[in-house]
Amino acid sequence: MRRILHPIFTSVKGSSSLTGLLTSKSNPMYGPGDRLEGGVVRYGSDVIVEWLVQLGIRHVALNPGATIRGLHESLVREPRLTTVLALHEETAVGIAHGFWKATGEPMAVFLHDLVGIQHASMALFNATVDRAAMLVLGGSGPADERGRRPWLDWIHYSTRHDSAVHDVVKATGQPSSLLGVRDGLIRGMRTALSTPAGPVFLGIDTALQEGVADPAVSWPAEVSLTGTAASASADEIARVADLLASAQFPVVVVDRPVRGGAEALVGIAEMLGAAVVDLGGGFSFPTDHWAYQTESRRDVLARADVVLVVEARDPVWALAEVDTGSRQTTWLTAQDPVVVTVGTAPLLAIPGVEVEQLMPTAVPLAAEAGPFLRALATKLTDAAAADRTRIDRLTVAHDSARAASRAALAAAPRDAPVHPARLVDAVGRALTGRDWLLANGIVQNWPAWLLDIGPGHPFLGRSAGEGLGYGLPASLGAALAHRDDGVVVVNLQSDGDLMYTASALWTAAHHRLPLLTVMYDNGTYGKDELHQRELAALRDRPQNTTHIGIRLDDPRIDFAALAAAQGVRALGPIDDPNDLDAALAAAVHVVAEQRRPALVHVRCR
Repeated sequence: MRRILHPIFTSVKGSSSLTGLLTSKSNPMYGPGDRLEGGVVRYGSDVIVEWLVQLGIRHVALNPGATIRGLHESLVREPRLTTVLALHEETAVGIAHGFWKATGEPMAVFLHDLVGIQHASMALFNATVDRAAMLVLGGSGPADERGRRPWLDWIHYSTRHDSAVHDVVKATGQPSSLLGVRDGLIRGMRTALSTPAGPVFLGIDTALQEGVADPAVSWPAEVSLTGTAASASADEIARVADLLASAQFPVVVVDRPVRGGAEALVGIAEMLGAAVVDLGGGFSFPTDHWAYQTESRRDVLARADVVLVVEARDPVWALAEVDTGSRQTTWLTAQDPVVVTVGTAPLLAIPGVEVEQLMPTAVPLAAEAGPFLRALATKLTDAAAADRTRIDRLTVAHDSARAASRAALAAAPRDAPVHPARLVDAVGRALTGRDWLLANGIVQNWPAWLLDIGPGHPFLGRSAGEGLGYGLPASLGAALAHRDDGVVVVNLQSDGDLMYTASALWTAAHHRLPLLTVMYDNGTYGKDELHQRELAALRDRPQNTTHIGIRLDDPRIDFAALAAAQGVRALGPIDDPNDLDAALAAAVHVVAEQRRPALVHVRCR
């Protein structure tokens, strides 16, 4: 049979390529090329992958696809880069998200055009809202119609290649030359790392990936990859210091993780004798410190005359309570305190989305929280004198709240299914004497009440975008970051969230990622069931239908079987709290000693 080639597949001696990127010696699109003088042919994807190394990238997560085959083929030949295979694009992005939160180091992600990019959009939204830097390279094209395969390349190509993610990432680009790719990568890394950090997307045409690279396009001898920072002025910091130092009852409310500012925050609290309320967006303050007053939030905010709100998801939400039925907001502050907000939310641009409610009376400072807190602590060193009486009262309140948490644990039912407090307490016992971090999971806030979360045992926080499917992939990213240092990475995983990205269990097993996943399986989309109950009550309707379209119980999912089928050491399902200790001890041994993933399936009430 005669083989008919499209014109783009043939070599055209003595002419430049379709994109102007191929050498004049040959045009070996999608096939073997001529050797260049003095060496072997290097394709565009070879050079792009090498440039990722030059950028400091160490890990690339991907799900394979035809439009990234060039990048993929080059990636696996580069020993300085680790390839992390995900079975869904949302998982690939989630891994990079969690890795950033654990290390402050960006990963790269390869996405297939156009369908893979759409799969990734939810996870990219989470990463943008959470200020998680990463470089995302999406396959594109061929832009030249002569190179497209009938049908598939046509429906997977978009003239606006970033259309599916343009509004949910920090920046996008679609370079049309190899030189443009180089500059786009440098610009993209700077943008990803600049305040607020976030994912940057570049569409890389298959012609650039699979064509022969022009040897004249090289990496610059010196490249600065430093992102721009946002900081408060010296006068602004001095003003906040004066306000706090002269306050009768200063309160600091902190929410999202404060990278590089945890120690300073402790110092500020101790110098001022201030109460600290941690709203649980991620570790910022040690739960065993006397200033930790999260359980006494209503009381301390009612007494506050100066409030410093640091990286809150929403400053109004931070200082108020919301009746979800009537949607009415009630302030927790009894007086009109001076409120100063510090964070990067004012700089976060997501088209069509307002990320926080406007608080007209607050003093907004658009600044990175970590450097701000360090500068504030330095300014307060000679200005603040802690009120010992206030510290004593806060200490009593803290100790009473912790005692109440232990009392609530003691009063929790001991029968099956497992009470969430008993689950968290058992996890804490299993981790005794080990280095650990909590990558994901709030379990009705029991970890904050029962575990000593702090600098040695941090919590990496929520997804920020609140999109389901985040927990397991982000935890894998954290486990990748700690694969070789002995830390036990813990994922307190809710059932509904896991089912969005359950195939990530295979990635955990395939890459031997040391992750302890403890299933908090209550058999329902719990928050949504509460909404249904509340709305039915408000409408004076029976409660007997509020579980329909909510419960995950017909059939009940066997998460241990699901994990075992994908190669993860799995234990359970466990209904009896008396069986928790043995199962968790065995799972921790697998993770800590064998450095492999393990899952314990616990059915909870």
